[in-house]
Amino acid sequence: MDILSGPARVVESGLVTTFMGNPVKLILETGATVELAFQTTPDQPDIRVETEWTDEGICFHCFNFDDESGRGSREPALLGEMGEDLLFFHFRVFLWGTTVDRTIHYTFYAVNKEAVSWESQTGADEGSEG
Repeated sequence: MDILSGPARVVESGLVTTFMGNPVKLILETGATVELAFQTTPDQPDIRVETEWTDEGICFHCFNFDDESGRGSREPALLGEMGEDLLFFHFRVFLWGTTVDRTIHYTFYAVNKEAVSWESQTGADEGSEG
């Protein structure tokens, strides 16, 4: 089955529940990881996500995702380039009842760079003078 949403092709999608409140690591075929870690901070009750790039991949530190109505990414997060495609990640987290375990809906998308008018952000500027 192929699943499309606009110019994006779903390459992986699923549902997972944390084990005893531990972070969840999604390990891609490339070996790179996307980690979701959760923390409740009563002294700073704002809901926020902080990202951290590691040697393994990226960690989304999710603060105060303590609601059954669902919290997550506002829009797909760009993870990087894969040949002619861009890889995006989107997630939504739910906490039901009085457990420390959160349920995560996630989707990885591949989008052809030309479909979103992408220009690589890496490398030196062409034509710049020393």
